[in-house]
Formats: sequence, C-alpha cells, structure tokens
Amino acid sequence: MMTELESKSWSAELQGYVGGRGGSVYAWDSVNEAMIRQWCEVFDVDFPPFTDEQEAAQSVHGGLIAPATLLPIWLMPGLRNRRPSGSDGADPRAVMKVLEREGYIGILGTNCDQEYERPLRPGERISCIHSVEAISEEKQTRMGPGHFVTFLQEFFDEAGAKVGAMRLRILRFKPKQKTSTRPSPPQPAINQDSAFFWQGLKSGQLLIQRCKACGLLRHPPGPACTECHSLEWDAVASTGRGSLFSFVVVHQPKNPAFDYPLPVGLIELEEGTRLVAPIKCADTVTLRTGMRMEAIIEPVEGEDRLPWFRPVSGS
Repeated sequence: MMTELESKSWSAELQGYVGGRGGSVYAWDSVNEAMIRQWCEVFDVDFPPFTDEQEAAQSVHGGLIAPATLLPIWLMPGLRNRRPSGSDGADPRAVMKVLEREGYIGILGTNCDQEYERPLRPGERISCIHSVEAISEEKQTRMGPGHFVTFLQEFFDEAGAKVGAMRLRILRFKPKQKTSTRPSPPQPAINQDSAFFWQGLKSGQLLIQRCKACGLLRHPPGPACTECHSLEWDAVASTGRGSLFSFVVVHQPKNPAFDYPLPVGLIELEEGTRLVAPIKCADTVTLRTGMRMEAIIEPVEGEDRLPWFRPVSGS
C-alpha cells in the first residue's frame, strides 16, 4: 500500500513531464509523390489533386497536395528508430518508462485527433515538436487501474509556420489479476468513427455506415467516404444475413476466452459489405465458402464484442 507521502511524490513525478516541449525533430524525406501514390493505392482513393498534376493545377488547390492524414507519417523514424542529423535526441515518451517501472505495464491506444492548418505539397520538408500535454490521475478502468497520457505533436514547415497537430491518448494500466473463471473476450478499441457500430450491437442491431452524399455502404467505419470523400454519413441496419466469403480455423495461439478450434470468417453481407467475425458451428469440417450465414448478436452487460455468425440450416 502506497503511503500518502509516496502518493504525492509519485504524482509530482508524473506531472513533472507535463508541458515540457522538446526540440525539433526533422523528417527523413520531403513530402513526395511516390508515397502519396502508394497511399492512394492502398486505400483505393482516386482523388485527382493527390496524383494528377494537370487536374490538380485546375482545382482549387492549384497543384498537387498530400492527403491530410499522412501528416504524422512524414515524421516516422523507421524500423531502427533513428532521426536525421540535427533532430532532438530526447525520448519523447520517457514518461512511459516511468509508468512501466511502477507496474503500469499494459498499454492501450484510446484515441487520436489530428488538426490540419493547410494541405502539404510535394517538395516540402516538415518537422515536429513533441510534448506531453496531460497525464490523468489514476483511473479505475475495465482493463485495470491506470493513467491516461496525452501526447502532442506539432508540425511545422521549413519557414516555421504550423501546418498541423496530432494528439495521441494512451492508457497505461496495471492488468487485473487473473481469476479461475473464464475471462471476457478481448474488448475492441472504440473511437468516434466506430462507436455507433458497437452501440448498435448492444441494442441488437448490426449497423453499416452509409455515405449521405452518394449512398455508398462501407465497413470498417471511417470518417470519410472512399468514393466521393464526403464527411456526412448515417447508418442502416443489416439483415444479419450473408454468405461465407472465406474463413480460417484458429488452433494456436489460444486465448482463454474462446473455445478451440476457433473458426473465424469473412462474411459478405446481403447489403454488399464484408466483416470479420467468429463462427459458431458444431464441426468446422462442414464449413465451406459460399454457404449461407446469419448473425447471432448476444449483448453482454458492460462489454462490447463482435457478432458471431452461424451457418443457416440446410445451406
């Protein structure tokens, strides 16, 4: 048991990390068309101002621009965690080692917010400054007691003008002691884009995100339509029926919350979207691609979980 004096000292040590700003950290590479093109291919984005120089010149942007969400990617250090010459060498997340020292060994990213001042253009080379914006007092969470740490990254162009910012909030927690009873299934990381999906499951509905502008249904949920880039959306309820597009049967490694072998399928819903979910069946040998499936939504008090699917009798 920590004494009151020790508790105050520990709290002061944590809060000592708040507000201090490091020096500039520089990007290895300039904003470049190759990375932008690869990003567009991975996410199946066809937006002329990102890749078509002629159409970009005629757009409101007056030339090529980079996708806004690539902002922190330009500053990634790489697998060897090295920075270009002149970058601040201090560890921007030193507070995490302090939390780990005190037993907060669990880590969970909770949310990430980005702000954009203007679009970046190919050829620009940006830098950033790291800081710890806030550390909460100890909170009792579903994962165990822990502290929420908010990291702030501010991004600047070569002239020193701010071009954006990113706040990453992370929970460092002390895992709960294991019990002899079966643990709950791993809980999903819920953000502002996906919260409606999990809330729908709690009310017995399987919801699909729909673009208000073009009507495109999409899953997993996201902030913008991949077809027309609209930010306006609502949700429609799925019938929960579909077919088994593909599947795997998991044998190892085992999670004590599940029975094994554990079949996991990629379900193609009648509405056209697909989602990954576990399958309930008497014998995994009977599974085959194309067979009809139906959702089983079993809300559990205080928990968020994926729906299960089962083969439709006679399919």
